[in-house]
Amino acid sequence: MALHEYECPACGGAMEFNPKTQKLKCPFCDSEFDVKDYVANHNSSSTGELADEYTNENTTDDGQQLYIYKCGSCGGEILTTESLGSTKCPFCSNNVVVSEKFSGQFKPDYIIPFKCTKEDAMKTYREHVKSKKLVPKVFLDENHIDEIKGVYVPFWLFDATMSFDGSYEGTKVRTWQDSKYIYTETKYYDVKRSGTEDFAFVPVDGSKEMPDDLMESLEPFDHNEMVPFNMGYLAGFLANKYNNPADAMKPRAMDRIKASIISDFKATINGYSGLRSLRENTGVVSSSYKYAMYPVYILNTTWKGENYLFAMNGQSGKFVGNLPFSWLQAIKYYIPFAAIGTLISFLVYYFII
Repeated sequence: MALHEYECPACGGAMEFNPKTQKLKCPFCDSEFDVKDYVANHNSSSTGELADEYTNENTTDDGQQLYIYKCGSCGGEILTTESLGSTKCPFCSNNVVVSEKFSGQFKPDYIIPFKCTKEDAMKTYREHVKSKKLVPKVFLDENHIDEIKGVYVPFWLFDATMSFDGSYEGTKVRTWQDSKYIYTETKYYDVKRSGTEDFAFVPVDGSKEMPDDLMESLEPFDHNEMVPFNMGYLAGFLANKYNNPADAMKPRAMDRIKASIISDFKATINGYSGLRSLRENTGVVSSSYKYAMYPVYILNTTWKGENYLFAMNGQSGKFVGNLPFSWLQAIKYYIPFAAIGTLISFLVYYFII
């Protein structure tokens, strides 16, 4: 196992992938290289020793085994988990990638490079909080953010051809009246739909560390900007190899596809005042998958002992996350309005009524 280390050939600084230029850039001398042209130097042949051979801290809080690698640039020890494949040397700040975690069966087919910067993520977070009037004011303080991480998250992209066979009861209701009666006529129709539909790039998170619902809420990602995988895109960002295999995640993808095909075929039925489902059968005609890395910013913050997790799509800038409710802010915003409303009502009653 070897470490690929992204050191600037000109000055020795730590090269990083720049989301704005889509190139590797040195922040010290401003040298830039196309990702496909850059060759990592100062690579280390470190084999990754188990951490418990050197330190009492041998696992993470969630039980992941820790490993120690030797930095090829400064010789410092780099501590990683089994799934973490891209990180930074804590001593010389060199960006390193554990090549074996992204080669062979673990090599992704595609990657969507970051387009948003960490500053973009911070700005979007502030705008998100400002738009929510009833959250604690402390959430606007930048020093309240515990951590902002740019992470390439492993995703399985499923392609499938699905079959559908459905039967419905449609109704049409007509109402009219004469001088004596109101009439209602209801007609019942047997409605059937069947056929196949193709689906492409249906994403499912392949990381145990990332909440599936949070990752799905960041969709969509633009697959037109997907490029063949190159480890250079990882420089300066964290990246995890998958630890949820494709076979384990396929049922989740098929459930998403099943819900879509039912909705799509049902949407072709029009002209009825009522529609009742009698039968909706789906089947997998064929399926395949690819392995890709998606760009995500993760923000953590704590308040009153509770952890709040936010995420931003590193390609589109879409931001999601939950915020707590503040009674103090509610009082601040709504009591003055209530007082003014009460005063106006009193004046109207006293002077007009």
